[in-house]
Amino acid sequence: MTGYNTTHEADDSNTEGEYIPKSYQFERDMDKDNFNDRNDTLRFSEESYDEFVYESLDVLLDNLSDLKEMINNFVLYKIPRLQTLKNYSLGRNTTISSGRRRIESNKSDYRIRHNIGGFISEYINGFILSQPVSVTYSERNSDDKTNTLDQINKFNDLNALNLELGFDASRYGKAFEYHYRDTNNKDRIVLIDAEEVFFIYSADVNKDIIAAIHCPIYNGQMNITMYTDDKIIYFKKCKADNVKVEFCADRGIKEHYYGIVPFVEWKNTRFNIGDFENSIPLIDAYDAAQSDTANYMSDLNDALLFLSGDLSALDKGALPQMMDANVILAETGMTADGRQTSVDGKYLYKQYDVAGTEAYKDRLIKDLFKLANVPNMDDDAFGGNQSGVAIEYKLMGLKQIQTSKVTQFTKALRRRYQLLQNIHSELNDSEIDADNLNFTFHPNLPSDVWMEVREYIQSGGEVSQETLRELATFTDNDKEKKRLLEESITPNSTDFDRDYLMRGVNDVNPET
Repeated sequence: MTGYNTTHEADDSNTEGEYIPKSYQFERDMDKDNFNDRNDTLRFSEESYDEFVYESLDVLLDNLSDLKEMINNFVLYKIPRLQTLKNYSLGRNTTISSGRRRIESNKSDYRIRHNIGGFISEYINGFILSQPVSVTYSERNSDDKTNTLDQINKFNDLNALNLELGFDASRYGKAFEYHYRDTNNKDRIVLIDAEEVFFIYSADVNKDIIAAIHCPIYNGQMNITMYTDDKIIYFKKCKADNVKVEFCADRGIKEHYYGIVPFVEWKNTRFNIGDFENSIPLIDAYDAAQSDTANYMSDLNDALLFLSGDLSALDKGALPQMMDANVILAETGMTADGRQTSVDGKYLYKQYDVAGTEAYKDRLIKDLFKLANVPNMDDDAFGGNQSGVAIEYKLMGLKQIQTSKVTQFTKALRRRYQLLQNIHSELNDSEIDADNLNFTFHPNLPSDVWMEVREYIQSGGEVSQETLRELATFTDNDKEKKRLLEESITPNSTDFDRDYLMRGVNDVNPET
């Protein structure tokens, strides 16, 4: 067929002609990357979620090529996913920042990024872990053991560490902590970035951790260390883009006494999926909608001037100067039959459906928070004068997440204290009994305590003044008790009377 640059029988090569109609490109599903099209869909490969399993540690050490393959897989598939999730948790959204979004090079190209992913992770993590987890023994007369736990908690600031681990688990789908003894022979527990470590599990129904591979990259060099149940195995440094797994003779193999791999994995879900990971398409769509709105508002200022009519008298060379002065001088003329001609001028710009666009963005936000199970604080239907039961229903999704996370985090805490118990038992240090520990999570949920008090009193209940003072945020019970006693002492009271009335509060040292 002559007169056309493409034929129906042509293959899918992009070099078949200088021009290929857009409709034909669509029908043929041609490679969009070669046309610098937009990247509107972010997908993670199946390999980025797979876990590493192996028949045994001994067999793996005899086949280091398999370990090399695991490390390459970790670098090629898993680290890019983790880095993308990290960017979304910090407001550096990937999709809106990549690809070509405007066809015309002279048009506005806003890339507005919303840190919705970080907000979701911070909100859920704060709800579950911002209040310290209570670690207590189920048995009585365990003061010495409790003191040991308190010292470890204080030395490692475990409340802050739990928050950091919870946030990493929320954004990455999992987080890692590492145990070791420092030079002063004290227990140390530190967070390890999820981009630096992976586990190898046994290839059986138990899926036990047989090794942890720590492979951070510094200045282009990868430092590979393997942790097993009783050993730390060092490998030679290698280039990150050319992984080599060779035993390091200088550092060799060191023993540790934890009895199990000295790492703890904090799983976010059974499938290691982050809290906002499945909502990334909605985040991308909202970024694009807000960016397109900003582009429209900017492009409106650069709208195209359209002049129609008899322009024969218009000095075309003077038009740019007129545009700079925001004034257009267009003269009319006469037709052949003596009639007056007319000149019309107007700006051409894309019409903007304000109501439709804003409704679309509102729907995206509602769907986003609904699927992430996070309450939308900007929702008019949230809060207000609703009953407690209504609020509970709106928080049901968040509480379901809480239940799932608490289950996973309790497993992590149990392993943490099992590691501490093992090392203390091996080194004859203070005793820790991990099996008898209870972990209590305290959700950080605001409540109207005074409404509960009023309803309790109206129902016939009685509340002591001490309880009311404890509930007050502007003072405390000890301070108010002392001040009330001081006010009750008359100026003419003797020192004996004063000491008698103040007896019982003299040991109180409230702020003044």
